[in-house]
Amino acid sequence: MSYKTLESLFEKYSRIQMIGPVGSGKSRLLREFAENHPNVALSSTELQRRIQRALAPFWQKRFISLRDEDAPRVRDLLLKPKFFLHTEHYVEDNPFPPTNPGKLDEALAMANLPESVLKVKLLSLSNGELRRILLARLWMESPDYILLDDPYGGLDPEYRNHLARGILKMAEKEVQLAVSLQRKEELLPLIPAFVYENGEFREFEGKLPEALPPEEKKPFLTHYETQVLHAQENVGETLFDLQQVNVHYGSTKIINNLTWQVKKGEHWVVMGPNGAGKSTLLALLSADHPQIYSNDITLFGKKPGHGLNVWEHKAQIGFFSPELATQYREKLNLEEVLCTGFTTGLGLFVPPSWEERAKAISWLKEFGFADVFRPFQDLSATERRLILIARAAIRPPKVLILDEPTQGMDVGFREKLFDLLQFLSKETTIIFVTHYEEEWPPCMTHILRMPKFSMENAL
Repeated sequence: MSYKTLESLFEKYSRIQMIGPVGSGKSRLLREFAENHPNVALSSTELQRRIQRALAPFWQKRFISLRDEDAPRVRDLLLKPKFFLHTEHYVEDNPFPPTNPGKLDEALAMANLPESVLKVKLLSLSNGELRRILLARLWMESPDYILLDDPYGGLDPEYRNHLARGILKMAEKEVQLAVSLQRKEELLPLIPAFVYENGEFREFEGKLPEALPPEEKKPFLTHYETQVLHAQENVGETLFDLQQVNVHYGSTKIINNLTWQVKKGEHWVVMGPNGAGKSTLLALLSADHPQIYSNDITLFGKKPGHGLNVWEHKAQIGFFSPELATQYREKLNLEEVLCTGFTTGLGLFVPPSWEERAKAISWLKEFGFADVFRPFQDLSATERRLILIARAAIRPPKVLILDEPTQGMDVGFREKLFDLLQFLSKETTIIFVTHYEEEWPPCMTHILRMPKFSMENAL
């Protein structure tokens, strides 16, 4: 049996979960439902990025100190009668929906958060931690409908398990619930499942899990660990050399006494829980973090403050992050976006050569994008990620740094990405951040596992 609209599904089912191919329009469907119905709470990656963009001045200050008392805290987001996203340069006219303070304890328990989280500054939270806070806020809004769009995106394995249990607790309450998932293996027990494709819902024909896997109390990692996946030949010069590196924001430890080297020909997977400092590490490698000057770091044979030209360094690196995919605003078509990868800017400031255009078109067709003149803004979130990863790789760069590149990707898109990385690995060193064990291309040679040192924001 098929259904044409989310409304028709809710007439029969009070709780649903859905999957669908990339570009099927699941996210758009949820947004449109939220816009056309009262008292709807929608949680999505876009909401998270909206908060981070608004607080951009504070997030920049995070690189220096967490002592700014004006920075908003978790208690403001959860309990303030009218919470606006604002800074001295940015003001939103409409406040967030009001919350019910009486539901605070229940919301914290549902999101597996301690009460001490209320005093934590928003700017000290990792992406995954902020997503957990938003889940608690969503429940405190006392909505009639709860819509969760890709709730597991960017979360470490431990919290994905916590979140699944929280969603099942929500499903027991008097609320209409819709969960949009990116991967078939993320489907939950007990909640009716549907596939959304070609503008309609059809019942999922596979078998749902009978129960969630038991929660495992794994011992916390207390130090950095490296692992060799397989021996590699033709290892060359040292590209990155970090000696007893420390990154602290006030008393908050993010990276603590890290010694690590990356040589040409090696390809490193970087793993660790939310808040372990993975994004901070990438900012050090790309010379984006001001604390490179207070540490013993060598980047491509040069030291910050002693011969390192930051812009020349960046020109040798290809970089992708989920934030870039959300915040990319250039009004370009797909061919033009890929051609920006031949320069150091995000815009098409230099007309591409015939050879560059031909390479961009070839890559796009290899990835399955037949219409190379399609506007980038018309793509789904997952398609945008793949295009921007290709943009980062097309030169190719000396080092390709990928922060959670498979977030939101189904099996087909992951295979396309891994084929590309396998091809590039012969001449480009790859740094690959992921939360998914063994979800990386065969070319990866090492793993760096990062512990979480900060207890101030250990959620």
